[in-house]
Amino acid sequence: MTTVSVITPTRLLPDRLPMLSELNRSLAQNSCSIEHVIVVDGNGIEALPAELGANATVVVSARPIGQAAARNLGLLVARGAWITSADDDDWLYPHSIDQRLAAIEGQAGALWAAGYCTDDLKTDPAIVNAGPCLAGDIWRAWPSPHDSIPLGPTTLLVQAALLKRVGGWMGLPQGEDVGMMIAVTSSAPGVLVADYVYHIRLHVGQMTKATWFDDLELLSRRSAWERGQFILSQQLNHPTCTGAIGRPSATVSGSDGRRRDLQRR
Repeated sequence: MTTVSVITPTRLLPDRLPMLSELNRSLAQNSCSIEHVIVVDGNGIEALPAELGANATVVVSARPIGQAAARNLGLLVARGAWITSADDDDWLYPHSIDQRLAAIEGQAGALWAAGYCTDDLKTDPAIVNAGPCLAGDIWRAWPSPHDSIPLGPTTLLVQAALLKRVGGWMGLPQGEDVGMMIAVTSSAPGVLVADYVYHIRLHVGQMTKATWFDDLELLSRRSAWERGQFILSQQLNHPTCTGAIGRPSATVSGSDGRRRDLQRR
């Protein structure tokens, strides 16, 4: 049976523990084999509820290391052939991992699958239409770092080998998951399912509600955006990098923001 590893970094804050337990229970609502990889960031294992420790692969760093490093340590120990991530205050829709696996199996050459998000107030806008995606299609739907991010990074299910090949999560203080998502979707074809797969819980303890969040947000987005731009420009110089089976593709942008889609036939 296919195993999917779900990586969750957590500081084990007291107000997050019930949410982390709910996330863990939501993962069991899939038919595939699930490994929950919990990476404790800046706390001791004694703060982890016993029932979670018994049902998860646990990595502990008493020293705070940040989200990017925590996720990458989780990737190192994960046993699954497919990887996704989930924050400790969110939850997944029933069978949403099964849906994404089925989409990959049904789309020849796909190395990733994603879906749409909801939160407590709204649903994600469908910036990218559901269906097969060439390498770079997600980046091309993101005109500039100032625009809305075209795909929720935590909806992404990706082949473990591909995720390691692109370097895992980007080494940023925030937006590391956006950098990962852009690298993965710019490097290989995938598929977007027409369903909601991930729910973001809104609460006062969210990082996005912190007073300092906006200070580095644009720089983090720019790092992710330029990562995609670089990957796709490299494909112009290396024709073996393909955006679809037998059809290399790439996009380059000039400093004026205008883009050219290039496809070799």
